Amino acid sequence: MNKKSHNKKRNVGIIYEQLVFKLSKALVENDKKTFHDTKAIIKKYFKKGTELYKEHRLLNSIAETEIKERSVIPVILEETKKATWRINKRKLNFEKSKLIRSINETFGKSFYSTRVNNYRDLATIDMLLNEYKKGSDCDPKTLVEYSSKVTDILLKEKIQEDLAKMKTPEINPLVVKIMREKFNKSYAKNLSEQQMNLVNEWIINGSSDQLVSELKGTKTLCIESLKNYKQNCENNFVLSNLTKVESEIQFVNFDGTLTENHIIKAMTMHEIINELSGNEYE
Repeated sequence: MNKKSHNKKRNVGIIYEQLVFKLSKALVENDKKTFHDTKAIIKKYFKKGTELYKEHRLLNSIAETEIKERSVIPVILEETKKATWRINKRKLNFEKSKLIRSINETFGKSFYSTRVNNYRDLATIDMLLNEYKKGSDCDPKTLVEYSSKVTDILLKEKIQEDLAKMKTPEINPLVVKIMREKFNKSYAKNLSEQQMNLVNEWIINGSSDQLVSELKGTKTLCIESLKNYKQNCENNFVLSNLTKVESEIQFVNFDGTLTENHIIKAMTMHEIINELSGNEYE
């Protein structure tokens, strides 16, 4: 990719991922000032109705969608092109400039060094969207090149990276220890898709009925995962620790107004589910 032609500071997909990671890191580290500053920026600039929201939603849908049939991709790309034309470019650029200024004033330029796992895909998609925006002035060669790259992204299998391997008895005690530390202490880490969705929902809608229901479902799945794993576990040390973890989760109550602590615990439950199932949980 031509780095000179891609400005990551103006890529709403990358910026949003960096903001959510910063928010989540502040959450688990109990850094209330950074948490509230980051949350305020996300709510202000990515609220529904803004051009930033429209472009982020468009970019993210392409990055996350997995297409099985190559034949439908031309239709998807054509609809994507039309969607970019419905975004007010002048207003979008104004919103991006304000967002960048706000980030610089709040966090400094070091903010942009935050690693984004799917950086290359987001940058590639952004390049295609920018070419679409040019309309009849687009460069045909660039359009063909990035249409092909985005086609590969759409066809790519979307699999999360393994968080832990629990297939051998030798490493189980260590994994259980890590799980307990994550449950009882602040622990910054990259987020899974489920954790990202949970944080996003809480930022935008707060203690909604939908979020409360999702958290309760996560708790139920986590307890079931622990029970299922215990049935096939022959290591007494591991069994003892898993029982303690299960007991702590049983006492978590998601009724009433949700707090940051509830979100941390739910994020940890998602991690436990992934670890105990070999990351097959979706």
